[in-house]
Amino acid sequence: MKNPFGSKQFICSHQPNEIYELTFVSTQDWIQYIGCDEMESEASTKKRILIAAYQTFVERGFQGSSMRDIAGAAGIKASSLYNHFERKEDIFEAVFIEKHPMFRILEILDDVKGMTAEELLTNAVNQLHKELQREPNLLNLFFVELVEMGGKHIPTAIKTNFPTDSQFMKKIFSMKSDLRDIREPVLVRAIIGTIFANIMFNWFIGEVNTKRWGSTSEMTDVLLRGILKSR
Repeated sequence: MKNPFGSKQFICSHQPNEIYELTFVSTQDWIQYIGCDEMESEASTKKRILIAAYQTFVERGFQGSSMRDIAGAAGIKASSLYNHFERKEDIFEAVFIEKHPMFRILEILDDVKGMTAEELLTNAVNQLHKELQREPNLLNLFFVELVEMGGKHIPTAIKTNFPTDSQFMKKIFSMKSDLRDIREPVLVRAIIGTIFANIMFNWFIGEVNTKRWGSTSEMTDVLLRGILKSR
């Protein structure tokens, strides 16, 4: 039977002579379509659980989400959930490590283009603003981690997934002639930290109030040139 969805191969115990290919996104529909409930691999089931858990946590928070809620959203029995995770916090930690907003922000930045440092940073701020409007849940998960979990999973997430080969930062470093002589780690912290802080501030004040607190171009100008007058 031709695979209509993806690239992973599975053998169904009911039809051992047939090989199927699936992706985790369409697994549930495909299983129902061919009438086989034993073909999904452990890895794809776990991935489906994490997708369901992410949506559940950002909508209800950690305390407001139960193992039964997550299992229901993933389309599996609650008892089956324990085959993959012992505790709800284990699920949250796995979701947070995978979905930490900083990693998604760096992915977005890698696609930004610009001929000069000023153009690159201006485009970066604009692009992040657009993407976060399309992905509002990105920051919700971070606040659940900060408020309900006390930020205890952040060090593990950073250690596990922080990219060491950011294309955006490579572009910035290639334009060093446009920049002050600043150590690279400090430059990374200043740029990413300032952009992230600006995004968080906009999230706090709400979209309707952003013009009062400065346009994107004004914020980019402060990022590039600081707040002190040139001597």
